[in-house]
Amino acid sequence: MMAQIANQPQAEFWTSPAGRAWVDHEQALDATMEGLLRPLLDAADLCGSEDMLDVGCGTGASTLAAARRVPRGTVLGLDIAAPMLDRARHRAQAEGAANVAFHLCDAQVERLAPDSRDVMISRFGMSFFDDSVAAFRNLSQALRDGGRMVFLSWARLADNPWFTIPEKAARDWLTAPPEPPTKGPGPLAFADADHVLALIAQAGLVEGRVETLQIDLTPPGGPSGAARLATHVGPAARLLRICNATPQDREAIVARIEDDFTGFGHGADMRIPSSVHLFSCRAGRQE
Repeated sequence: MMAQIANQPQAEFWTSPAGRAWVDHEQALDATMEGLLRPLLDAADLCGSEDMLDVGCGTGASTLAAARRVPRGTVLGLDIAAPMLDRARHRAQAEGAANVAFHLCDAQVERLAPDSRDVMISRFGMSFFDDSVAAFRNLSQALRDGGRMVFLSWARLADNPWFTIPEKAARDWLTAPPEPPTKGPGPLAFADADHVLALIAQAGLVEGRVETLQIDLTPPGGPSGAARLATHVGPAARLLRICNATPQDREAIVARIEDDFTGFGHGADMRIPSSVHLFSCRAGRQE
């Protein structure tokens, strides 16, 4: 049980069947996002002995990748979803990753050991907090003076066909009306890089920077595998749930997505372009 929680809707989602789909499809999702880990960890500028936090670690792919880069350090993965952490612990044990641990918590409010970490990373975990400034402030207290935060977020929706194509296919088939834009927590909440840099500064972090990267996503199974995955996680999956879609609806939507994804095929491989923001900043202590 989590001692304190501020993001109850997120806790409920990631432990619901919708959230558990990320565990069920872990291997395909890890393959899809594989190209994102290297730039994230390269930006962390690791020397091999850092003590790290991985925020929103999910089933542990980013945590384990970080642990391989800090053989003389440690990595603590944080997540709000117990099913994901159960899977992450199993993976760490199977890999023999002795410098890895996982902790179930809401990182916006969890009182982490102060001045105990050198680096915090996050692959898409930072945009899900109800109060981003509070989350930044809380996590920065766990960093030593000058400790680095490095995290990825999705950039503009229009530049990410992994989102736009499945959503359009599902919305058109289900005749679901467009939803009004929201500034609430979610995968695209940090698409406005200037807004995020302002939040970083408001939280008292320093040297805030952003670089926008174009990185191909590589889902397995060709256009068909990519299309099927996109109906189990992401915006199409959400529309299938809220519209109480039938199995026949799902198959029709898969076919539509597959048609549009075909253009991203390169032989047996898929390369779907994506646009992501890579943010970095440091914890500073006032004298």
